[in-house]
Amino acid sequence: MDRELKTILLSTLLLGSAVLLQSTVLRWVALKGVKPDLALIVLVFVAVRRGSMAAQASGFLAGLLEDSLSLSPLGFNALLRTVLGFFYGLTAGSIFVDPVLMPVLLILVATILKGLASCLLVVIFRIPAPGFQIFAGPLWIEVGYNALLAPFLFALLRRLRALAPREKDRV
Repeated sequence: MDRELKTILLSTLLLGSAVLLQSTVLRWVALKGVKPDLALIVLVFVAVRRGSMAAQASGFLAGLLEDSLSLSPLGFNALLRTVLGFFYGLTAGSIFVDPVLMPVLLILVATILKGLASCLLVVIFRIPAPGFQIFAGPLWIEVGYNALLAPFLFALLRRLRALAPREKDRV
């Protein structure tokens, strides 16, 4: 099995585990019904380390799992995670990710982009989402949660050799 396929399988497993953790255990730490998006943090890490292909494939599969566990229409989260994985994957090998500041900045932007893209999809496809407001309190709670957890998850994920940058990306 080649390295890229192993990476996709591992990242899909990690993202799937994060989705399951979010939808079960993390409900105990929810503030006003908002939980941290661990899958988004893992997706951004995979995209920045391994590139678009691994992030798109695993993001799509994890999004489908999330759609099947939530009330969102099938494909909603799959589309969001695929697009975010692609765009963040374009940065693979071109930015230096220090232990604290870059994970926080990457996740801040990713969470806000996810919120904007969600709003856009809700409007375009006329998805019934009562009380859905883009820049309301829940988005900022999620931004705070994700930014707080990002350095810790990045440090933990950095220990996985299978997610190390490709040789041609190293300087």
